[in-house]
Parts: sequence; structure tokens; C-alpha cells
Amino acid sequence: MQYRLGLIVLLCGLIISCSAGVNTPAPTQAQQPTTTATIGSATAALPPTGIPATTATTAPPTGSGYAIRFFGSSNDDRDRIKIPLGTIDSSGQLTTSRPVNVSGDLTIEFWMKAFAGDNTAPDCDGWYYGNIIIDRDVFWAGDYGDYGIAICANKLVVGFSVGSDDRLLKGNTIITDGAWHHIAVTRANSGQVRLFVDGQIDATMTGPSGRIDYRLNRPTDYPNSDPYLVFGAEKHNVTGSLHYNGLLDDVRISNVVRYTDPFSRPTAPHAIDANTIALYRFDEGSNTTIGDSTPGNQSPGELKPRPGGATQHRSTDTPFASSSVPLTPRAFIPMIIKS
Repeated sequence: MQYRLGLIVLLCGLIISCSAGVNTPAPTQAQQPTTTATIGSATAALPPTGIPATTATTAPPTGSGYAIRFFGSSNDDRDRIKIPLGTIDSSGQLTTSRPVNVSGDLTIEFWMKAFAGDNTAPDCDGWYYGNIIIDRDVFWAGDYGDYGIAICANKLVVGFSVGSDDRLLKGNTIITDGAWHHIAVTRANSGQVRLFVDGQIDATMTGPSGRIDYRLNRPTDYPNSDPYLVFGAEKHNVTGSLHYNGLLDDVRISNVVRYTDPFSRPTAPHAIDANTIALYRFDEGSNTTIGDSTPGNQSPGELKPRPGGATQHRSTDTPFASSSVPLTPRAFIPMIIKS
């Protein structure tokens, strides 16, 4: 009898242990290939492909696991991230281009988390009237090209312009619900634009075709804003402009159209591949450095903090902050073994 009870307990223990998860345990860190990216003069380890940083068996590097927090508060060149599109001379002309000054096919994808009460722009007919998340505008007409992504009426809008041909794509999904959302915008050189929310097609349009990069040696009266890519704000500080109030993380910019059909919402930070021209993980910690995680740190930027310093702009609330799966109680029928 003791033998039978012991065997029953053993078998029940095995069943309960197996019920903790339905997937095969992930390989250890040692079994996963680890890539590296040069950030400035240092080399930083990136999470293994497909594995969020929080599941690694070794401690993450100091300063890892941050998102950027914007407050939507400033019209004085603060509360934003500024990324030079290349070498800028004393008159504000762009004399050389960095990879981030993309021209043709383009994919911009990122994670965002925002609330409706913090982003109050109404329905709009131009992205530059919304709470602006990404701004690669040029002052006046689009010249070679410009673009931007913003929130209007709690939904995303995406604009592309070439010369005076200015077109706007309006999304259909409310994204200011306080949850993390994966956003992807693709634009083909032919002009086809797609907006994806959490891997699902939200809206499409045919936009202007041709190159959309910032023209080299273009004269400007706005040298402190024109030749930059800006996250979190309207780059020119136009009176009445609105800025993004929320979290932003893991911005990847690619020189290809990555998605044409629905895809599975990512479960890990974006990977670096041959088509990744810039990747901003925002994991530097509390300083104003914004590194580009692609090899060579080719398109770095700078956080321009609002009064109070850079630390307030770093948040540990990220899309991958919690990767553990809680155990779900399950009922099992006891196994009876007859002698």
C-alpha cells in the first residue's frame, strides 16, 4: 500500500510539474547565439534572436531594459530626441548623409504606449496637426520628400510628401488605450504605404512615388530642425504644434518593405539584419546619448530633456518588462494503479 501511495504521489508530482507550461523549456543562454553591436567605442551584447532580454540566464548589461518617456510638454527644442541625418555644416546644410536618411523603400517600426487623455489632437487632415511621434519634415513643401507619424483622434496617421504632393493615411485602430502596441509603417518607392498595428493591416494608401530623402546641400532657414529626424515632438516648434505624450521603444528603420501581409506581433526586441539601417533601443540609462545599435553606431542621436534632466525620460516599463507566464491552476483526475 505504501508503495502504491508513493507511486501515485510521484506521478501526480510529475503531472503538476509538467502543467506549469505548455511549451518546451527554452534553451539556456549558452545554447543561443549572441550577436553584438558597436555603440560608440563600446561593444554591447544584444539579446539572442527570438528571446526577450528578461529571459536571459545571465544578468542584462547595466542600463538595459528602458523605454523613452516623452511628456508632450515643450516648444523650445526639448522633450524630444534629435538624430542628425548626416553631416551638417555651419549654415545648416546637410553635406553628407547617414544611413538613416533613407530614400526609397522604407519600414519604420516601433513599440508605443499612450493614453487618450495625454494625446488630445482631434481628427486631422495633416499629420503635422497631431500629437507627433516621428517627424522627418522639411519646412514648407516636401522638396525631395518628407514624412511623419502622429496621433489624431486616438488613431495613428501617416503622411508622405514629395514636392507639393502631400498625402495622408488615416488609421482605424484606437491606440491610446494604455497598452503596448507594435506599430509598423511600410512605404515602397512606388508610393504604396501600409500601416500595421500589432501585426494587422490597419490602413493602406497609394502615396507619392520616388525618393523621400533629405536633399544634400539644401539651404534652410531652420538649421536647428530641418536636417534632423525627431522622435516625440514637432521638430520646428511651430506655435500650437502638438507633441507625443507617452512611451516609445525599440525603433527599427529598414531600407526594405518588410511587411505586405499580416504578421505575428513580435514577442522580442527587433533583430539587426542586412536591411536594418538604424535601430534605437534606448537602453543607455540616464544620460542624453541615443545610440544606434547597428554595427558602427552610424546614425546616433541626442535626447534633449525637459527641465529636470534626462533620468525622467527613461522608463523601465517596456514591451518586454515581464516575460514570465503565471501558472494556471488545473484540475487532474488522480491516477489509480491496481496491483
